[in-house]
Amino acid sequence: MVKKEGETYKCDECGLVIEVRSGCGCDESCELVCCQQPMTQVSEEEEAQKAPEK
Repeated sequence: MVKKEGETYKCDECGLVIEVRSGCGCDESCELVCCQQPMTQVSEEEEAQKAPEK
């Protein structure tokens, strides 16, 4: 799946969270991996719930 700027991904094994700063032009085989497992995309709802309040 193509990664787009602003998307957030999390490792379900160790909890590492990354945000895509620059989208890619890869084909559908693009995958982010951590702890030898594909990272899962964090939904906008999950991201909003965990965002610090200002």
